[in-house]
Formats: sequence, C-alpha cells, structure tokens
Amino acid sequence: MYTDPVKIYWLTLLAKLIILEIAVNLACFVYYSRFNSVTYWHRKSCVADLRVYAEDSEAQPEIEYATGQPNLERHLSWEPANESGSKFCFTCNKEAPQRSHHCPLCKMCVLRKDHHCFITGACVGLGNQRYFMVFLFWCTIGLIIAMPHLFFYMNTEVAYWYPFGFLYYIGPVAVFRWIFGYTPFGQACFSTLFSFAAASLITAGGFFGMQVYYTTQGYTMYEYNNLTVRASFQGDGENLGERFRLVFGRNWFVNFLVPLPWNLPVLTPAISDSLFRVRSKVL
Repeated sequence: MYTDPVKIYWLTLLAKLIILEIAVNLACFVYYSRFNSVTYWHRKSCVADLRVYAEDSEAQPEIEYATGQPNLERHLSWEPANESGSKFCFTCNKEAPQRSHHCPLCKMCVLRKDHHCFITGACVGLGNQRYFMVFLFWCTIGLIIAMPHLFFYMNTEVAYWYPFGFLYYIGPVAVFRWIFGYTPFGQACFSTLFSFAAASLITAGGFFGMQVYYTTQGYTMYEYNNLTVRASFQGDGENLGERFRLVFGRNWFVNFLVPLPWNLPVLTPAISDSLFRVRSKVL
C-alpha cells in the first residue's frame, strides 16, 4: 500500500503513539477506579469541604474551605439542602449520597457512577471517568486509521469486495469456510480481525460520543437514563467549562495528550452540594 519509507516511518511512529496512549489510559482507568469510592471522597472532605471545592479563591470569591478559621463555624453548622437526598447502603453498612450507586462487582459505593465496564473489569465513576473517555478517544482514532489498511489487505488478498466479496470479510463466514476447507487459516484470521476491528470502531466511537453527550448534559450515563435522578437533580455545572472540568480537571483538553492524575476534578459549590447530600464532620 505504501512504498515511501518516510511515510511508513511516520505511520509506524503514529501507531506506537496510539498504542501507548491506549495502554497508559487503560492502566490509569483500572488503577484509579479505587478513587470512585464514596469513602475516599468523604475522607477528603474531612480536610477540605468538598461542597465548596472549586478552581481557586480569586476566581470565585465565594469559595470557603473548612480549614479556614472564619468559616469553620459555618461549616460545622451547615445543613444539607435536601436531607432526604441521602440513603443508607445496607451492603456497605453506611450512609451514602443519593447520587452514589453500590456496585456488587467492585464491592463499593461508586460516586457519580456511569456504568460498570465488563471489558476492563472496573466501574466508571468520578475518580476515573477521564481515563475511560481518553481511552475510547484513542481507540477510535486508532481504528479509524487501521480500518482502511485492513480493508486494502482484504480487498487485494482475500476477495474483491464487489458484488459479494465483502461477505468473505465477515469473521463467522470466514471461519466456516476454513472449517470446510475453502479458506486458508491465515485469511480466516484476518477476516476475524477485520470484523472485530469494525465492531470495535462502532462500539468505541459510539461510547465516546455518548460519554461526551452525557458530560455536556451534566450527568453520567446511569444518571441520565434514571428518571428519578434527573427529576431530583439538575445537571452538574452551569456551563460546558464547569462540566468538563468536573471530569478532567483544569486544562481538560491536555488530558487527551498526557494523563494528569494530579489534576483533580473541579467541584464548584453547586456541584458539591448536589453530589454530597450527607453531612460530614471536620476532624
């Protein structure tokens, strides 16, 4: 398909970069899934009141930290906006915010849960959603680049696609043809790979599109499709900037190039009030 060594070099370099991005973000997604726990965020709220955790005190003068002496009394006397918003998790044996959901597979209450990903074996929540979205983004980019090359190979080495040659590109068809001796094993493998890549492109691209849409609406997938949650809570953030910073932190677009685990989600007072409907004490 290519004979220019310079073009081959740059395509190879791009492929390595995409594979590295996918691997790193997948590893971060699995590792930081532990930070989806409600317990983790409540522990952080013992140091600084997450109701009012925001970008910086200069940009938003209404920000108050629990450790600030003038505001400590107000923090201790704070009453949730909707006490009925809390719930009790009988599995964890503790009170949890209404916008948390217990995952029996992860064995914890996940704050701002999106869904449990069975492929990676972890929940998508407040602590790791950014890595899931970036993982899907680079998977989609990689498959968009790979599919034309796979199609070129199938079209030249297996069968011309028109009018019915494309049927040989379908994995199950190729496997049955191999079983009955009509197709070599190598071609059956490439047909299966082509079918898997096509399905993965549709899945990854579709999931990434849905993740972006739900983020722009201020909900997760679980919350958006739960009418009770949507009726009880408004979408997080007052604008797109706040909603993307809630997932990715400051300078959210940089996450698509380099993971920023130290760049914590930005919770404005309104978002924190919505997420944490359970009183937490200052230790």
